[in-house]
Amino acid sequence: MAKTWGLSIGEAERMELERIVMDGDSEGALQFLHEVIYPKVKESEKPGSCFHDASKPVEQLERPVDKHKKLGDFR
Repeated sequence: MAKTWGLSIGEAERMELERIVMDGDSEGALQFLHEVIYPKVKESEKPGSCFHDASKPVEQLERPVDKHKKLGDFR
């Protein structure tokens, strides 16, 4: 059975994604995947990461949600 994972992006990243889609920027899309999305996916694989299986209730996390790591902005 496949798992579903949630991924958060900041406002700057969302705006960059919007620009990529509006411009049809294939090269920018690949760069965005390499620089923004893929690192976040790899971070989610680390033990103790604040990323978690989206189907898992928040109550079962090892630490409170307010203590989760803050996500960076795309620059």
